[in-house]
Amino acid sequence: MLLKIVVLQICLNLQSLIGVSGQGKSVGIPTDESCPLLYGIYGSVMRRIFNPGIHKQILSEIEIMLTSTLLPERCYVLVEETIPRGAYVDPDELRDLQFKTGLSTYIPSTVDVEKPEFESEAFRVFIFRNLEVQENLRVTKIMLPIRMRYHRPTSPLKKGDQPTAIVKIQNPRIMLNCENEDITENCTGRVVTGYCRQFDTKCQYINLPYKINVASLEVGVPVGNSEDASLVVAVTTLLTSGATIYLLTAIFRPSKMKKE
Repeated sequence: MLLKIVVLQICLNLQSLIGVSGQGKSVGIPTDESCPLLYGIYGSVMRRIFNPGIHKQILSEIEIMLTSTLLPERCYVLVEETIPRGAYVDPDELRDLQFKTGLSTYIPSTVDVEKPEFESEAFRVFIFRNLEVQENLRVTKIMLPIRMRYHRPTSPLKKGDQPTAIVKIQNPRIMLNCENEDITENCTGRVVTGYCRQFDTKCQYINLPYKINVASLEVGVPVGNSEDASLVVAVTTLLTSGATIYLLTAIFRPSKMKKE
């Protein structure tokens, strides 16, 4: 029992000293009295990315440890992911995932999955997740499928190397709320507006600070070598011309009629 008390006290002291990384930047624990609720909450996120090639899976494991604060049993988070221009999520795939696994997502903009990186823009994806209760923890995990877009050819850094484009995925914003109790009432300094459960109206949340294992996720995407452009054009022109001549010859060649 004494050990648990010591551990909790250490966590409280750490909260006043360390910052947390959110949306790709350092976000400190509030130092004023605008949100006393957060002094008893320690948020942490573990982010990893899986799968080779252009089809990736981003795993986000969210854990909220309650030290000196009590939360209602039924709480939830709204996670706001920013998808960079060099990547995209497929809305059809997300709809299938919602049917199969219950992953509730919403994209407020139109996503063109065919556009290359240099013709695309970044967009947001909102993910609604209920938090599971594990003793003094509130936890959930999100597996988000993401794909890389086609990138413009570029020159390699070193001769003979494969050119690579880097796609940087910033850390998400995490918003917290609970059912049957307005936890934002005494937290005016951290209140933000986000989508409600059905994504049809707006609700108030607490913008949750957290500690994370990475500043951002980075993915290397192989791209074409711009130094080979002249060779590619020459070979393509040669093959296209040869195929065209062969087809024209075959079409206009006089056919021989069989004599009976």
